[in-house]
Amino acid sequence: MINREYPITPTQQAANGALDLFVDGFRQNNLRQMLIGLAVLRSATEAQVLAAIPFVQATQSVSATEIQAMLTA
Repeated sequence: MINREYPITPTQQAANGALDLFVDGFRQNNLRQMLIGLAVLRSATEAQVLAAIPFVQATQSVSATEIQAMLTA
């Protein structure tokens, strides 16, 4: 059986939710939650991820620098 991956660019709302899920999982040390968020973010464009940062800042009370540090950790 061959597994094929077809890249699909998520909507901006999906990218927002995925980054929100990732940050929440990071704060709770929940690896499963972080991986689910990253699975969606992996298909998102850089512009979508950057546009999602202000959304997460508002919902999670976190700075852009903290989010970028989480993504690079």
